[in-house]
Amino acid sequence: MKEVIENNVIFIKKTEERDLPYILTTESHHDNMPYIINWTLEEHEKAIRSDTNLLHLIVIEKKENKPVGYLLINGLNNPNQSIELKRTAFSAKGKGYGRNMLKLMKEWVFTEKGANRFWLDVVDHNTRAKTLYESEGFVVEGLQREAVIINEQFKSIYLMSMLKKDYLKTLE
Repeated sequence: MKEVIENNVIFIKKTEERDLPYILTTESHHDNMPYIINWTLEEHEKAIRSDTNLLHLIVIEKKENKPVGYLLINGLNNPNQSIELKRTAFSAKGKGYGRNMLKLMKEWVFTEKGANRFWLDVVDHNTRAKTLYESEGFVVEGLQREAVIINEQFKSIYLMSMLKKDYLKTLE
């Protein structure tokens, strides 16, 4: 990955260990807890240091130079050219940071990485995220019933994806 991926609102860069307190706080915030499986500090540290198949990234708002979210990208070594948006969590909601991040990552995945498919899963009750993904061109491929445990409850997840050919059509 380039040092920084950016637009006029945010920049995205590799997470550093000094960013982890922010990430752990954001991940465990009550607004995010119903939607993601929290990692331990050790899991985040391992992802930052040693996982060559996964990118741990932080989203920084440019104007005030402060973190507003983070994301995990998985499948960098996937021989099928399929990259996963494994997780996103934002501390600042409703300000367009998630949409900006998604636009930047789609461009990076399809142009820089040359992927054919960009995919994610989203818990079925996270309608805000699902609506955002659909508005950015992701298509629901199916529903995996009670596929994950979040906060000690089984949750169903939508599998969503975008193909490179679909992404290229949005550029025309």
